[in-house]
Amino acid sequence: MEEAGVEVIDRVRLWPSHAMLSGRPARVKWGAWAVYLPGPQIKLMHAVAGRQHCIYHKAPKREEVLGGFDTRNGAEDWARAFSTPVLRRVAENWVMFTRLHTAGLGPEPMGLVVVRDYRSLFSRGRSITAGLRLADLTKYPEKTPATEDELRAAGIVPDRSRASLREQIRGYVSDLNNLHGAMPEDGEAEVAQVEAALSRALGR
Repeated sequence: MEEAGVEVIDRVRLWPSHAMLSGRPARVKWGAWAVYLPGPQIKLMHAVAGRQHCIYHKAPKREEVLGGFDTRNGAEDWARAFSTPVLRRVAENWVMFTRLHTAGLGPEPMGLVVVRDYRSLFSRGRSITAGLRLADLTKYPEKTPATEDELRAAGIVPDRSRASLREQIRGYVSDLNNLHGAMPEDGEAEVAQVEAALSRALGR
């Protein structure tokens, strides 16, 4: 089922050991900001009520930072991250992976995905989420790791902690998400176009 180049998955359920996609089981590899399903090669962003979420064990409780109860240094940054619409962050990822792949620095982005009925251990009831299908970097030929200069030349502003550069697979950038995640430089128009396509696919 597709609309505007976006694949629509009716239902996803996530457990610690596996996922169910519209009734079909799939293996999972958990990350702080997303979960990767190796079989269908889908990276789905973690989401609560359609907003970005993080399951890193040192992350603050989203209710406390969003409610203003957590006033520690950095709480405002977490509130911003937890307030970011998941469709927008996926659109940013799509634009960045498209640029990276064109520059030979990242996996091929093979398609956009939205989930109408998404539930996980942390989603607090039914939600929506989105993600992308990415080519398997473990099957790519080994190369010299991508550098910050190469990322910037490709139109990517690296994440503040440079994790996208430290945690490469076979010399390719594989993850762009962080508290201060990587961003596409001057990519607002491209991001808005992709975000709109994701929204339309969900009937919004």
